[in-house]
Amino acid sequence: MSRKVILAAGLCEHIPLWKDTDVIGVDRGALIAVRQKVSLRCAIGDFDSITAQEKAEIAAACEIHTLPRHKNETDSEAAIQYALDQGYEEIILYGGLGGRMDHALANLYLLMHRDYPLTLQDEHHIITKCKPGTYHVKKQFTYLSLLALEPTIISESGVAYPLHKRQITPTDIYPISNEIIADLAEIIVHEGNVLLFQCEDVTK
Repeated sequence: MSRKVILAAGLCEHIPLWKDTDVIGVDRGALIAVRQKVSLRCAIGDFDSITAQEKAEIAAACEIHTLPRHKNETDSEAAIQYALDQGYEEIILYGGLGGRMDHALANLYLLMHRDYPLTLQDEHHIITKCKPGTYHVKKQFTYLSLLALEPTIISESGVAYPLHKRQITPTDIYPISNEIIADLAEIIVHEGNVLLFQCEDVTK
């Protein structure tokens, strides 16, 4: 069984826990996790978004790895590198899509421009990168969307709007807002790379 870890970051209203999955807090996400009584393996970040008292609250609950404020990686990427160094093979960055737009885009760039075993997730989104291969996707949210990262050939079945060996490019946005209508959707990436989104409308 591969080792899985949740990196609790950003705005985490509720951090889900899966069986045989560890949790590492990233910057303010560590404080949120501690206040939700989530057991943390450790916390990592420069902690520039919390007070000294809040950092002490985290330190009372778990080991802290403090990063310098001036560095070439975001706290999220440093946490991913740390998780890989600890032998984790599946990484879920949870809560890194809300808040500041530049932070959200930076986390998307970690999917788009790195080769990490990474999933981005929050209460309304699950985002992964799919390389050539066949994927069977269970419906978790309302919509299923695909966006190409390079010229790509895809097939989709078990969905409302199937495609067969359709070529899409990074300028194509029509493969969004599909829906899974079978027990599982089958996504085949014949060549290229895509971002696969499962999403639902965010209501206040």
